[in-house]
Amino acid sequence: MTAKSFKLAAYYARFEQWRGKYFPERQLFLRSQGRVRFLTIHSYTQIAITTSLMVAIGWGAVTSYAYLSRDQVIEGKNRTISTMSTQYKTLSNDFSALEAEVERRAQQLEERQNFLEEMLEEEHSVSEITLPAESETADTPATMTMPVARETAAPEQQSSLIDRFFSGASVNASTVGTLERRSALLARLRNLEQRQRNMAGALLENVNTRIAFVDDTLASSNLKTDDLLEKMTPETVAVGGPYIPELGFDGVFDEFDGMTFVSLQEKSQRLKMVTNALDSYPIGKPAEKFYLSSRFGRRRDPIKKTWAHHSGLDLAGWPGTPITATAPGKVVYSGWFGPYGNMVEIDHGNGFRTRYGHMKKLRVKKNENVILGQQLGDMGKTGRVTGTHVHYEVWFDGKLKDPMPFMKAAKNVLKIQGRYEETNEQS
Repeated sequence: MTAKSFKLAAYYARFEQWRGKYFPERQLFLRSQGRVRFLTIHSYTQIAITTSLMVAIGWGAVTSYAYLSRDQVIEGKNRTISTMSTQYKTLSNDFSALEAEVERRAQQLEERQNFLEEMLEEEHSVSEITLPAESETADTPATMTMPVARETAAPEQQSSLIDRFFSGASVNASTVGTLERRSALLARLRNLEQRQRNMAGALLENVNTRIAFVDDTLASSNLKTDDLLEKMTPETVAVGGPYIPELGFDGVFDEFDGMTFVSLQEKSQRLKMVTNALDSYPIGKPAEKFYLSSRFGRRRDPIKKTWAHHSGLDLAGWPGTPITATAPGKVVYSGWFGPYGNMVEIDHGNGFRTRYGHMKKLRVKKNENVILGQQLGDMGKTGRVTGTHVHYEVWFDGKLKDPMPFMKAAKNVLKIQGRYEETNEQS
């Protein structure tokens, strides 16, 4: 016998010993009608029945435990579903808040961009302005060219910044969280806002330069921009249209990031109003050909030979030389006026008036509207005179002004109004 067979025989002997001990053959005595029967239950049958009972008991225990623990499992799943639902709502609210915040700030930036584009269109025609050099004298003007401060890109290139923002590189939602996306989007908006502020700063610098140029131009005639603005009237402003409330420039990222735009809006509006007021500024010459025979101010009277104040300029020329209006306006007097002889007085609006005296013949009537350069009469020597000339006076706010600075400032005023090249072409 081999070793393997010997082991198998040993295992079988042990099994038979275990079977005989725990599952010996059993006999059941059955008695019926006086007869006795024997029912033998074999050990293998007992093992099969016992195994079946154990399996049934085990299965019953497992199913009972599963049934009893079902509520706990369902409760756990409900808690998981509730947690997921809360997270979803939080995420949804976060995205909604992000969308509203980006939309609000993008709308503010778009309003600023529209304002900047309008400013660029207005400034597009002004490529340079000419300021008086520090070394110039009253009779020998010298000029220096100062370029206008502006963005290097043209208005059409500056447009659609908002569109370029939203069409830029997208943020990958699968690699970064909501907070990172929010930070990235707001960072791009902040960058756009800073670029707009830089553009507004350049435009503001340009407007300030032009306002300073206006102030320098008016200073020669002892006027200030505030003087002109105080005398502006609704008739001379000539504006209207439907009422549209101003949008304003509230802060996008902080309280003060709109101050540059507010200042630019106020300064540009001031510049427009002053430019409109300068339409009444006497810039023309009373006569095409003349020579200066007497200045404004203290002089020796040509008739009494004593010192007196001369209220205007005496511009001498040939008899019949056309005398022309130095600014558009309305004739408020045309006729004989004592020592002025035949005189025309024009109200140009915004506090400006001019007088033209000693004319030989008058060619306009009272209440007639005249334009710049329109003939008012012919040079003569009527009134208190010693020879043929026109006596020219400039009034502002009821006070006499020296006409000479007004005549010298004509070139700069035309540049402020953007009409210098146009006037040169006409002449």
